[in-house]
Amino acid sequence: MGLGVLEDRHLEHVPGTALLADIVGEQEHRYHGRDTSALKHATGRNKDIVLVPQPSESPRDPLNWPQWKKELLLIIISVDTAVVGAWGPMISPGFAEMAKQFNMSYNSLNGGLGWAIFAIGISCFITNGLSVKYGRRPVMIGGNLFLFISSVWAYNANSYKSLLASRIFGAIGMSPFEVLTTAIIADIYYVHERGLRLAIWGLCLSVGVGGGSCISGYIIQNLGWNWTYGICACFYGVFIILIFFWVPETTYRRDPAYNLDLGTKDHAEEFLDAQKTIVGEEPKDTVTKHEHVRIGPIYTGADEKPYTFWEQLKPVRGVESEENLLAIIFRPFGMLLFPQVFYGFLTYGMSTSWLVVLGGVMAQLFTAPPYNFSVSAVGLVSISPLVASLLSVIAGPLNDYTVKQLARWNKGIYEPEFRLALNVLTLILGVIGFFGFGGTLQNKDPWAGPVILYGIIYFAMSFLNIGIFGYITECHRNKAPEAFAALNLRNIYSFGMNYFISSWISSMGPLQVFSTIGGLHIFILLLTVPMWIFGKRCRSMCARLKFFRKLQGVE
Repeated sequence: MGLGVLEDRHLEHVPGTALLADIVGEQEHRYHGRDTSALKHATGRNKDIVLVPQPSESPRDPLNWPQWKKELLLIIISVDTAVVGAWGPMISPGFAEMAKQFNMSYNSLNGGLGWAIFAIGISCFITNGLSVKYGRRPVMIGGNLFLFISSVWAYNANSYKSLLASRIFGAIGMSPFEVLTTAIIADIYYVHERGLRLAIWGLCLSVGVGGGSCISGYIIQNLGWNWTYGICACFYGVFIILIFFWVPETTYRRDPAYNLDLGTKDHAEEFLDAQKTIVGEEPKDTVTKHEHVRIGPIYTGADEKPYTFWEQLKPVRGVESEENLLAIIFRPFGMLLFPQVFYGFLTYGMSTSWLVVLGGVMAQLFTAPPYNFSVSAVGLVSISPLVASLLSVIAGPLNDYTVKQLARWNKGIYEPEFRLALNVLTLILGVIGFFGFGGTLQNKDPWAGPVILYGIIYFAMSFLNIGIFGYITECHRNKAPEAFAALNLRNIYSFGMNYFISSWISSMGPLQVFSTIGGLHIFILLLTVPMWIFGKRCRSMCARLKFFRKLQGVE
């Protein structure tokens, strides 16, 4: 048992498990008694960290891109994500006034516009299928194009039906940012680097969701709600250009031996067995009961020529997968049957859905007595989650540090379950946030109480998000888009909650509503305990059983 994670007794190598630290104590660069200095390592204080996956020798391999190119790509899609995050809830400060304009109840307006959330959940399957079949790049460009068109449409909308239709259309453009960003990060960064980058992306998403409402409150009050969409249209026009020139395709298929964390064979042993490489020759291998011996070379890709700048500008590079498109589109439904994905759906999906729901009822809670906030003041409530989002950037480095330290304590072996260690912080802070938020509103305490607790809820979820993103990516890296499409079925849950949360609060009061949510939060976070203990055996089961292999499209 490695730090509470039960060992598997069936496979030579369980997918997700990897050699991460090979300098333990006085034993330098050793693994199963073998010298591992041939493996590529990180540098500096992480010199004991093995690069997972190992980079090939190909200039086309995104792992070999210059660091500035990776970071520029990350900045572009992260800032783009911030604007996408703002796009959904940015008109919520004006819901009370918009309900009067359209002559409908607050609950009907909030619930009706929530159809966009439902549209995101469904369109994620199409987005995922297209990204696997044709690559990440065309889908990201297409998503921004959809958002640009929908924003121009919403700016000119003069009726509720027109606004609703534009938001549903725009929701299709939001879906790539729900399923692809984590996959892109996994494409270009190593395991020990991903936590920080996921945190940067998560920070931008949270800043967009929270900070967008701060700004939009003033825009709505001074210019009108339609101008929020007009400004967004300008942003999306710029991002289409930036992505076209500076976000190349990140999909790359390297020799399996480089993917130390994937497959049911010990690729670390296989890599060390291949002492000589012959470019272009197909590798052969044999497997015995106790060890893996590779006969023949690893295909390094060293003979591949780098893409020229103009080749990288092609919107579509070609077909990236020979699988049937419909099979890829429907695969995420099957992915929910995988224990790790279903666990992620319950924990990440349910918890973050409540953030969406909270944003939709801020005007209802704070424009009424005793607070009587104006539209701009309701927007300023989002300063709290904005500050929490800025502070939550520590979640990424802390997660990376935790998994590296746990791997060192585990004799250098990394288990994806180590990503879940910080869920204990989400549990504690979430209990304080949800129960406290409902209680202060019920008691009509000064506005500072519920506003600060609103921020604590956001801060709590940052640790959960980073952990789940990393965990699912490393359990199912070769099927990451499909796994995240399955996770985003939580948008259907958000849609349902959005439809009745307003009336639920009105009839039962905020204390009962948020105490119920807090109780559910405790339950789903405690599921981390069995997932930690049995996670490795679940990964083994999914890799061994024919049923799960068929669901993944593996023969």
